[in-house]
Amino acid sequence: MTLANAQDADPLPGGLRRMLLRQIPAVVDEMEEAVRSGLPDYSDLADDTAGFSVRQVIDQTVSCFVSLHDVTRPSPAAVAEVIALYEAIGAQHGRLGRPLDVLRDALDLAGRVACRRLIEDAYREKWPEPVLTKLTEDAFELMSMAISAASRGYDDVCGRAPVDVQRDLLRDALVAEAGQAPRPLAELAAAAGWQLPRTLAVLALPPGDHPQTHVLPPEVLADRNPVAPYLIVPNPRISGRGWLPKAKGAVLGPVVPVDQGAVSLRWARRALDLVDRGVLAAEAPLRCVDHLAVLTAFQSGDLLEAAATTLLGPLLELPPRRREPLLETLLVYLRCGDNAVLTAERLHVHEQTVRYRLRQISQLTDGTCPDPERHLETMLTLTWLLSPEAR
Repeated sequence: MTLANAQDADPLPGGLRRMLLRQIPAVVDEMEEAVRSGLPDYSDLADDTAGFSVRQVIDQTVSCFVSLHDVTRPSPAAVAEVIALYEAIGAQHGRLGRPLDVLRDALDLAGRVACRRLIEDAYREKWPEPVLTKLTEDAFELMSMAISAASRGYDDVCGRAPVDVQRDLLRDALVAEAGQAPRPLAELAAAAGWQLPRTLAVLALPPGDHPQTHVLPPEVLADRNPVAPYLIVPNPRISGRGWLPKAKGAVLGPVVPVDQGAVSLRWARRALDLVDRGVLAAEAPLRCVDHLAVLTAFQSGDLLEAAATTLLGPLLELPPRRREPLLETLLVYLRCGDNAVLTAERLHVHEQTVRYRLRQISQLTDGTCPDPERHLETMLTLTWLLSPEAR
């Protein structure tokens, strides 16, 4: 059975159908809560839109799903009503200049609730496996039908090729390596109705933290790949960071010219890997430019390790319990501009402890460390040596 031929559907057993009808209010409550908590800004926007609210849309969609197998009401009529509803929603998105991504996000959140409830009911009530399979397939097909209807309404208003497709093409081109974009960026941006910025940055999200869990400004382009999702942020210095997702472990790549998005994405993903390995703290979000030393060190770990003997000499021959406090103190001291007082504050030790450790370092290296002319190399080497990877 397909939704296009809903009149051919076999009705569900009476008891099962009545149970689904009884559960509609509770299911609608749970789906509404999922959408409102996951997409609060979008929920407010929908509620302010004339003609429908989040709850009305969910209630009508759930009622349509149940009616597909309800012999008391012709299901094609319910399907037609939902198609008209989503066409109107898509048209409203087009008039407001808001992409359909967030509508897909809302349907995805609500659909997860519906499928989970179906599975729970199936196990509790011991439904035959074909019944659960049929209901699940129909749920996914109904969501697909809703998005198709919304796309038609959106395209009717916009009067051009599906903008979502054009935005995806533009997104991919913005992070393509030099010379690999299929068409000029200005041409792709015009087709997507997107104003080409001077600069951009890429926000890499951890695997599983999909863009659909966040409400995004319309100018932000999203890749929904669950393995490696990311967002493209135009003119990040102008737009600010207030709206950025507070996803734990997200990483904002460096700000780059618009034709160098691949650079921002590459460094954001490298930093994301270091967050996953515990090298960098999982801030929300973390910025690459705040961790240049760590990122640089981890790109050249083998070189720094080879150079460590020249820079630090006898310090590396000490046992770990003596070596690591000295190396840590030296690194913080150099970061603090050779200020022992500030170093003591950062390390939460007494100032005399810092000065004692510095004297030990000087004695062990015959006064050659730290070399004032090699502070940068020493800091990078210490950053690598004190990382979990090198220990």
